[in-house]
Amino acid sequence: MASSVIKKVSARPSEHVTIFQKTAIGCLVLAVGAMTAIGVTSLLGNKPIPAEQVAAGSASTGKEEPQKVYVADSIPTTNLRKPNTITLTESTGKLQTLFQRIGYELDGVRKRGEVPRILLASLPPDLPDLPRADQRKMTFIKSTLPLILHVNEQILHERRRLMSIRSRMEAGEKISTENALWLEDMADLYGAKTANPDALLCRVDVVPPSLAIAQAAEESGWGTSRFAREGNALFGQRVYRDNRKGLVPEDRKEGEVFRVRAFDRLIDGVKAYVHNLNSHFAYDDFRTSRAAMRKQTSKLNGYDLAGSLIKYSERGAAYIETIRLIMRTNSLQVFDASHLGAVVEPNKGDDGPDT
Repeated sequence: MASSVIKKVSARPSEHVTIFQKTAIGCLVLAVGAMTAIGVTSLLGNKPIPAEQVAAGSASTGKEEPQKVYVADSIPTTNLRKPNTITLTESTGKLQTLFQRIGYELDGVRKRGEVPRILLASLPPDLPDLPRADQRKMTFIKSTLPLILHVNEQILHERRRLMSIRSRMEAGEKISTENALWLEDMADLYGAKTANPDALLCRVDVVPPSLAIAQAAEESGWGTSRFAREGNALFGQRVYRDNRKGLVPEDRKEGEVFRVRAFDRLIDGVKAYVHNLNSHFAYDDFRTSRAAMRKQTSKLNGYDLAGSLIKYSERGAAYIETIRLIMRTNSLQVFDASHLGAVVEPNKGDDGPDT
């Protein structure tokens, strides 16, 4: 876990989210439009597609009825801060069943680069109970990769707009009032001293999935830590403000007042982690290295960028070696070329697993 100064997270504007939750196996639907018990139709016309029905039991036994599980729909070009759909599962077994039914295999991702748009609200509570370490790791990677790609997709949308504005300015065009105000908002959001597009482009960029997964694995014990289970906290970010949710570490030293920041959903923690790297002064070296890498090639190398995070942890160089070891032994670098796929089509006539 990083030091108190390093783990401070800059505040984001509040996100007004409407949540619908019917059962523990149901859907947490983040509203961009009207909601119904079986789906969402957004203001932009996006409609989540039911991938499967996950059975929670039968009415004859007095248990809850099966509920639809949704896969995140195609992402609109506006309101990118709000994912359409979040899925909540009650067990690793049911989650693995869902992965199998939509054909989500890491070998397939390594070959084709496509990752299904499924965003988990939380990790299954029984993840630590899986008997085999490789099963825990595989489930963890499958669960976190779409979240990281989703956040990166949002950032790339902002980055493309910045590049478009910069091109117009270089061509001698006068930027619109709308774009000028947006640049000021972005500078404030990312902690930049100037609203110049070049300065912002250094901050508004993605974090390679290989690096994010490795750090999440190290900080959360592959999703088995108390902070991951109780607070959807994968990155060990510290918080000092009383108005922010947090969990007190059991081994916190006497006199220390920090807590480990907790989140309502995994996606919130991923956003905070990426924003931390993109805005906090402690990670200037990371952003400088990433910008230099962008000038040399369009691809980012998570393994190399890990070397610029010497201030992320109190362990310093030893922490970097651990992160790189995780990346090597789990072949994570291949995921840097992955992307979120199209909407998952439902299996016709499939009512879900038997119970």
